[in-house]
Amino acid sequence: MFTLRNPKLAIKVLALLLAAAVSFFIVADKIPEAKFVAESLQSVEENRNTVMKLSAATLSASLAISAFPDDFATPLAESLTDMNIYFIGLLMILFLERMLLKSGIELAFGIMIPIACILGALSIGIRKDLLKGLATRLLILALAIAFVVPCSTYATKVVAAEMLTYVDDTIMETNDAMESGDEEKTIFEKLSDLFQTAINGVSDLMLHLQNTIRRCMNSIAILIVTNFVMPLLTFFVIKWVLKETFNIVVPSIPVHTHKRRRDELKSSEESKEELTVVGE
Repeated sequence: MFTLRNPKLAIKVLALLLAAAVSFFIVADKIPEAKFVAESLQSVEENRNTVMKLSAATLSASLAISAFPDDFATPLAESLTDMNIYFIGLLMILFLERMLLKSGIELAFGIMIPIACILGALSIGIRKDLLKGLATRLLILALAIAFVVPCSTYATKVVAAEMLTYVDDTIMETNDAMESGDEEKTIFEKLSDLFQTAINGVSDLMLHLQNTIRRCMNSIAILIVTNFVMPLLTFFVIKWVLKETFNIVVPSIPVHTHKRRRDELKSSEESKEELTVVGE
């Protein structure tokens, strides 16, 4: 227990309590309004719009392809339709990221970090390593939750800018396919002419549609990497860096138990040796 004889411990406790108050009353309100949070929100909204545009483009292409005569392109239309399950998953991830930006930062700085500071102060007062370890872990988790989305969106802009351009080009090409060709006809309006004139034209059309599907699949893979894999990796990297920085050492219960047993055995052996000496 700290007293006036331990002013350093008292200062540490007061500093932790002050940090808890600042985090709760000031930082929890200011951080959500920061520029980097606003930019991250804008990036998440842009990614959501990209996912919805790509989903709309694939659905439009699927509906148009399914209207082809003789159902010769039905498998391609079904492949495009099946892609929408990935779009639903990506939208769920993006909504989760938006929630982390909106509420996660407030939760981290308004609740988790103040609780961690209070636990740290209690660990100093009653000298419990378990409380200290718990406080450090809670602090690391709070910081990781607060900064995972801003850091991941920044990393995506730096690392995956070219890949996102590929996705935008895929959306444009898929939409343009509905209006490509001469005489302002859509490529699908020319289908009957292709069947009547040249089988090579139909073959070229099939190759074009297959290439469109490949580009859509590549775009989905890019969106999964940028919106799911990179935030997940960023979370673990931030958590690892913070863990190494704070150098967490949390003794587990079995370690205490084994240590206590060793001390008891050692003390019993020493007592036996003392009895032996006295007997002699």
